[in-house]
Amino acid sequence: MPEAFSDTKSAAIQGELSKLRVDEAELSVKYGPDNPKVAEVRSKIKSLNEQQTETRSYLEEKLKADYERAQRDERSMKAALEKTKTEAVQQNQASIQYSILKQEVDTAKALYTEFLQKTKQTELQLAEQHNNLRIIELADMPSSPIGPQRFRTMLIGLLVSLIAGIGLAFFLEYLDNTVKSVEDVSRVAQLPTLAVIPSINTVSARALAGRKNVKAEVSGLSAQLSPAAENEHGKLTKLVTLDQLSSVVEAYRMLRTSVLLSAAGRPPKIILFTSGQPGEGKTTTAINTAISLSQLGSSVLLIDADLRRPTVHRVFKMNQSQGLSTYLSRQVDIEPLIHKLWVPNLSVLPCGPIPPNPAELISSERMKEVLKLLSDKYDHILIDSPPLINVTDPVILSTMVDGVILVVQAGRSTRDIVRRARHELSSVGAKIFGVVLNNLDIKREGYGNYVSTYGNYGYTENREEAGRH
Repeated sequence: MPEAFSDTKSAAIQGELSKLRVDEAELSVKYGPDNPKVAEVRSKIKSLNEQQTETRSYLEEKLKADYERAQRDERSMKAALEKTKTEAVQQNQASIQYSILKQEVDTAKALYTEFLQKTKQTELQLAEQHNNLRIIELADMPSSPIGPQRFRTMLIGLLVSLIAGIGLAFFLEYLDNTVKSVEDVSRVAQLPTLAVIPSINTVSARALAGRKNVKAEVSGLSAQLSPAAENEHGKLTKLVTLDQLSSVVEAYRMLRTSVLLSAAGRPPKIILFTSGQPGEGKTTTAINTAISLSQLGSSVLLIDADLRRPTVHRVFKMNQSQGLSTYLSRQVDIEPLIHKLWVPNLSVLPCGPIPPNPAELISSERMKEVLKLLSDKYDHILIDSPPLINVTDPVILSTMVDGVILVVQAGRSTRDIVRRARHELSSVGAKIFGVVLNNLDIKREGYGNYVSTYGNYGYTENREEAGRH
């Protein structure tokens, strides 16, 4: 052990050990290593070694305790030093803040003193000034009140009311999310408008008066329509019974022309009529288009493929006990199910009994087979299907036909429904011929003069041709 860590007891033990080792050596030489005296000396040496070991252990423990105490003192002193430094920094910051505040107070005092001096000077100057006011001209008594100016107020009120009315009209137009014009169809659906069917209630009686040949064309059909059909399909009934509807008839003729020209090379054979939602006039449009096509001498078959809410059989007063659903669900021949109408060249395949599984029947191979079979027998096949919303039947049928005509009722079909209907058809690759804008208020939307002139042109020409013959 280093001398710095030794004490008196350790030194005494060390001296005694040295003396005993010398005695051991002498006795070993004199008496031999196994002599009892040598053994006694060795026993003393062993005892002193043990005492020395204990002393060293005690000293080590003491030194260790002293070292740890010194470390604790060092840490405590360091913490105190850091605390003192922090307090010194805080005191310095407080001193700086105090100096800033003191400077601001001194500045404010100086400004206040200066302002007070200037205020006193101004008061003295005002006190020294004399009153130098004088009357230049006496005021006259007005003969009429200066205000309120009623005429100007009324004019301003009228202008404000006019602007507010126009603004309200534009706001209501903005809130109206329905399709109302051909421009809306082009912008929303991005499809061509095949025809515009005017609202029958808005057709001008003056512009359509005296058209006897219209009544002659449809008088045979009107006698066969059922009263129930008139209630649910008023547009169709009015179209085929009133003689003041040449513009409506011409609209369907225009649709017929658009249909015939919608496919390149040859007129389409199988055409599907559908709409975005119920009540938009797709059945009416399909029936009148079929009648219009049959007037050209082409053989036309109208199929009621609305296996959920069929309507065609009620319009033509047919028995619904057998029809398309019968053929699709049983092994029967198709010919006995087709009704030949009194309208020349027009036949109808009614829906038949409403099945529990319409979508499965429509998507069956038997449906594809019957369309192929009938397309060889008829020039045109027109299919009336359910609306696109919430059912898959029209989407399935759109993959089996040459093209689809989407019927949109003006002022009722919303833009979202039209976009969704187009998306549903486009998603399966269906070919969409275009849109029929149905039940358009021609007067409100600004088409009145056009429709009236168009009707006059068409039927005047017909009367002139009839007169020449």
